[in-house]
Amino acid sequence: MNLYRVLRIDEQLYGCEELPEGQPLLCDVLLETDNGEQRVLPYPDAELTRLDINEGDTVTLHDHKLAKAHKIYFARHGETVWNVENKICGMTDSPLTEKGRAQARQLGEKIRESGVHIDEILYSPLSRAADTAKAIADATGIPARCEPRLREQCFGRYEGTPRDGEEFRVSKTHFADRYSGGESMMQLAQRIYNLLDELKADTGKTYLLVAHNGIARVVQSYFHDMTNEEYAAAGIKNCEFVEFVFQ
Repeated sequence: MNLYRVLRIDEQLYGCEELPEGQPLLCDVLLETDNGEQRVLPYPDAELTRLDINEGDTVTLHDHKLAKAHKIYFARHGETVWNVENKICGMTDSPLTEKGRAQARQLGEKIRESGVHIDEILYSPLSRAADTAKAIADATGIPARCEPRLREQCFGRYEGTPRDGEEFRVSKTHFADRYSGGESMMQLAQRIYNLLDELKADTGKTYLLVAHNGIARVVQSYFHDMTNEEYAAAGIKNCEFVEFVFQ
């Protein structure tokens, strides 16, 4: 199964201004992969309509059959007090700053204006993510509910210490380390991977997950191969909005 972006859909009229009676309308669908490779696929217009495939969509192609890609979206919460103070938050419930609340409102407006289809928002129970998700829901009208498994990793003895501390940087590559009463990367991956497996199976809905930087790393590792070092260095900005495609 290969992923493509639909660049253009052109009707085939067989050199005629109008199709002969009874002749099904075919379209030339121009597809492009992430690395820029293109191909044109003749496809029935009625089937494209049934599948709701349009220009700009991400699709899969298997045995010459198109299907709309099953996506999921992820956003990190807005700026928090401890983000400003360069402290590791983890399970400590550091609240949003005024800038963080503004970022959340702006993200909601961006999603509304983009026309991206999202059926439901799932958010971490920690207030910084919950408040961000509720601001997005208010702006878009998308229903939102708390998903406890999206809570940030508990970093144990490191919470409240500098985010760029050398000891912490090295510890993030030790996947069985529980940080003296915290939660290991392996424990974290178990709950996030289980959730993503459930959402992958729910092909009828598209979700937005609103959570944390630590969760973003795990989600990225679910969809992409990463070394331990790449995993430890990965992260996204406050209120960054990311698309992932299930395969």
